[in-house]
Amino acid sequence: MSKIYGLLFAFLFITFAGTSAFSQSENNIIDSFGKHELPGWYWGGSLNMQYSHKEDNLENGYAIILSAGLIQPNTYVGLIRKEAKFQVAQDNIFSVMLEGTGTDLYATVSILFDMNNDGKWDENFDARLEAKKFALNFSGWKEIHFNINESEFKIISKTQGEDFSILEYEAMGIQISYQTGKDFTSSKIETGIALIAERPNKELKQENADNNIGSDPDESYFKTKNYPNPFNPTTTINYTLKNATHVKITVYDRLGREVIVLADESQSEGEYNKKSSPMLQRRAFL
Repeated sequence: MSKIYGLLFAFLFITFAGTSAFSQSENNIIDSFGKHELPGWYWGGSLNMQYSHKEDNLENGYAIILSAGLIQPNTYVGLIRKEAKFQVAQDNIFSVMLEGTGTDLYATVSILFDMNNDGKWDENFDARLEAKKFALNFSGWKEIHFNINESEFKIISKTQGEDFSILEYEAMGIQISYQTGKDFTSSKIETGIALIAERPNKELKQENADNNIGSDPDESYFKTKNYPNPFNPTTTINYTLKNATHVKITVYDRLGREVIVLADESQSEGEYNKKSSPMLQRRAFL
């Protein structure tokens, strides 16, 4: 089986006969922004945060992050923080869906751990995993992925001896801080956040599947991509079968609800493509 992430706000799942299926429940959705409020969220510095919609629409919930005034180049702008307990596992994928600004603005994602168990974050006593900063100089929305390992996260702690064993502890929240670069033009800032999730590492899953190739004559090995990705409103899924097998292609929304089944049939070896318009088709399922 393979899992392909198609964006914006949809997931594609392709299952092949003879392979083990990944459960949708393996996804740890930390915040889907489906409520008309921001429970557990705090913000500070020059930033404000507000929910984006008045109508009851779980599909399109997200939060707007904006500055109160003009922001200068090479300036710390502020942070947003979600306090919610969740467990993360090494080598999984941590994902945050953010809206670009098209400007020289950077964001840094941190996973927070309450090491002294006092129920609040304090940099003097607690620890965090801090990812490499990334630029928000794109347009539209992107789902930013981080491997939960020491190549993409560093440990920030004032306590000696902290290492990746902190993953044995339950995380207390996530924090995103923002800073402008030297080429930022003095202006107000407006961006957004739409999803925070942890998912199994599909590359490790695929590697395990690859290692089993040939162990079952009925198993079909494949490589597949969808383009464009992110997609809105359409995408094309291309894949190749080296053997005849049963194929099922399912589109899920970001809350794990099935949107449409694009294929559920036996197919012979060869090259295939399927087109999907999840943003349009979803309306029929609400």
